[in-house]
Amino acid sequence: MACLGCNKRVASLPIFDSLAPEDIEHIASFCTIKEYKKGDVLFYEKDSKDAIYCIIEGSVKFYKVDRFDNEIFLYKLYSNSLIFNVSKLIDSFFISCYANAEFLEDSTVLSIQSEPFRLMIYENHTLMRKILEESFKMVQQMQCIISRDVVFDGTAKVAHMLVNDLDTFNSLKKHEIAYMLHIQPETLSRILNKLTRNSTIEIDKNNVVILNVQELKDIYE
Repeated sequence: MACLGCNKRVASLPIFDSLAPEDIEHIASFCTIKEYKKGDVLFYEKDSKDAIYCIIEGSVKFYKVDRFDNEIFLYKLYSNSLIFNVSKLIDSFFISCYANAEFLEDSTVLSIQSEPFRLMIYENHTLMRKILEESFKMVQQMQCIISRDVVFDGTAKVAHMLVNDLDTFNSLKKHEIAYMLHIQPETLSRILNKLTRNSTIEIDKNNVVILNVQELKDIYE
């Protein structure tokens, strides 16, 4: 039996928008909805979970901790994002967590039991296609992380975020942006000042306005 409100929530998520009503009802029958507060931890690295998650509303940051207890930011996920390890979803019923996941704001999460969902994926080609699409997005995200942290210098990291995630850039404080990009706040300030002097961007009431998007792309492409 579906939890109260799960049918409507499942139907509203983009990943399930192509499914038939009976499929929506079936998924809702093995789902639960939970509210989380900012700072709550969804799971820790190396935890094993028998569920996958979909962020209905809110945002989650993923990070690792090095041997010196330094927190290393990986990436963020927002509303309508699916959280799962595709290899574990295929190979077993348990989801092995690959990072720590902490909520950045009060959030609502749909928890889906992995065993019945896994069986449904194999039987439903529409759902299988959606899961593959999500998997490709995850691969692309991992490629961006590698480029950002291994290939890009500080200026390229800032330019890439400005082009691809300007709204987030303008919603965060400088020390939060520096943390996400693995650079020092002072370095971020120098890069922004340089881009402003070059008339590539301007700062309007603490918000960045892009004046020449191609110049920014040329920095990291």
